[in-house]
Order: sequence, then structure tokens, then C-alpha cells
Amino acid sequence: MQTPIRHLAPLLPHAGSMILLDEIVAYSDSQLQALARIGSDHLFLDENGRLPMWCAIEIMAQGVAALAGCHAHDAGQPPRLGFLLGSRRIDILRPTVAQGSLLCVQVDASTRDEASGFGVFDCRLSIVQDADAIGIDITADIGIDHAPTVATAKLSVFSPPDIEHYLQEQTA
Repeated sequence: MQTPIRHLAPLLPHAGSMILLDEIVAYSDSQLQALARIGSDHLFLDENGRLPMWCAIEIMAQGVAALAGCHAHDAGQPPRLGFLLGSRRIDILRPTVAQGSLLCVQVDASTRDEASGFGVFDCRLSIVQDADAIGIDITADIGIDHAPTVATAKLSVFSPPDIEHYLQEQTA
């Protein structure tokens, strides 16, 4: 697929407002870069109209799912269901992000075993446009790769190759 990709529903096992990513900027075999706009209708805005950064985990996990979804699409397959198992390390560097901000999630596979469906991904969430800074476009001066980091994590995920078989095993 050519990037940017703005219609993400076919690539993610999410629906409607649970899709927190807006655009895939780039992807390769082991990396993905995507954008998430924090609009006034964002599912997780708090009572002050701000996005709590505990949501960073889900945004980063969706980055991992989007990478898998791109690969599945390229192979002519539907996206697979996956599970976030946990994280070895999560660093949240600010408590909230203002509505109107633009975030960039970067995902890099550090370990992947296609046969078992297990993977570990280094993830970074940065702020590209900060509504707290009067809408300044940070990328105009420093580039998206150098935008200020708001969260990092090393996510462990599991996406069984045959989800139906896996679920049947779990209930037996």
C-alpha cells in the first residue's frame, strides 16, 4: 500500500470511535509511523477536554496492530486479533495532552516470532502539534522524528496465527 493511509478500518480489528489513529505516515517490514489527532470528539477526553496519557498505551498498541494490519493487507488477509500482554517499561512524560494536538506514534519491532504470534515492540509517542503551545507546528522546525516525546513503552503482544483454534483451546 502507498502511504499516507487515511482509511484505517480495514487494517485494524477495532471499529468506530475505538480507532484512535488517523493516518499511517509510513511503514516497512518492522516499523510504522502513524498520526493521531486529538479532536473534540475523542473517546477518551477528560472533563477538562484533555487526553489523559494513560491512553498512550492504547495508541501505541494500535500502532503495533496497524503494522500487523498493513502486513496482513499486503498478503491479502484480514487483520488478526491481537492481545497486549504487557510492557517491560512504560514512561509517561506528561500527564495530559490538549484537545487539538497531533500525536505521532512510532513502532519498531525488536522481537517477532510469526509462528507463535509473539512480538515485542519499542514504541514512542511524540507531540507533533501542541495545542498548549498555541497550535505551533513543531515539525516545521525540527522534523517529526525530533518532536518532543510524551510517552515510550516496550510492548509485548500476542496474535495467534489461528485465533479460532486458540480460543477453543482456552475454553476446553
